[in-house]
Amino acid sequence: MAFRFKLDEPIEKDFRRIGLEQIQRARTQLAANADAATEVHEARKCIKRIRALLRLGREGLGDRTFRAENARFRSIAALMAPARDQYVVLQTILKLETETPEHAAPALARLRAAVLDPSLAADTNASRESMNEASAALERAAKRFRNLRIAPDDFATLVKGLTRSYKRGLKWLETAYADGSDEAFHELRKCVQAHWRHMALLSRAWPALFEARIAAARELSQILGDDHDLAILKLKVASLSGNALADDDAREAEALIAERQQALRLAAKPRTQLIFAASAKAHGRWITSVWDAATAKSRQDAALAAKGKAAELLPAASSARA
Repeated sequence: MAFRFKLDEPIEKDFRRIGLEQIQRARTQLAANADAATEVHEARKCIKRIRALLRLGREGLGDRTFRAENARFRSIAALMAPARDQYVVLQTILKLETETPEHAAPALARLRAAVLDPSLAADTNASRESMNEASAALERAAKRFRNLRIAPDDFATLVKGLTRSYKRGLKWLETAYADGSDEAFHELRKCVQAHWRHMALLSRAWPALFEARIAAARELSQILGDDHDLAILKLKVASLSGNALADDDAREAEALIAERQQALRLAAKPRTQLIFAASAKAHGRWITSVWDAATAKSRQDAALAAKGKAAELLPAASSARA
């Protein structure tokens, strides 16, 4: 089933369905016994979808339940983080090597060799054990998810969660470009990811229109994701400096990382302003109007189809316009 709410389905019922599908999908990925990095990446994406869903339903779940469930899924994702971070670090170095001047190539090559040093590599058995632990935790999460309640069980409850999350994005947009910290840009990225997943969840209201917002937010998320990958690499360089990596090479790598982050953040700014152009209240009102109209249209179409008149009505309307 799709990661989308249905127009004519009770919100609580659909909320549970969507969450349980993502939990099962994550467990399937972790049990695939294929490429560990891919398994973890796909499973973590499922957990991000679940956490976006929880944010959307936050007002209906109640703050206590939301915080508890959000913390549990965050902990599950954290179990898989070391394996994912090691892969990200290597891929980020490789990408940086294609984008930097020739004189920096030797320093990056030595950095890559240090990251690939078997004595510093992550314990494969420990990584698999963490993945098994994550799968067991997801199984327990599914049992809880089946009993979650949304009250009131209506679309207005989702709009409250949507507005709250959107407002958080506005806050971190301002903060990130004010202080320039890696942490602030990471928070902004999480807000952007939540936004495009919220748009996906509600996209049945107007698929073509919502897809435009989803595509724009995904592009922005990729830019901010590259920035975050560089922040992870920066931490790795700091941990290797003076030990497995010469100080001069570390400084060279840090300078390249800073230059690339600056370019990414410059590219991200107008895109972020585009996504968060409206106020939180205005965005919520717009979403409500679109959803209400789409629901009314869906019910009208169903009623016409039941009477066998849909096929007659649409050609007649077309003729009148002509």
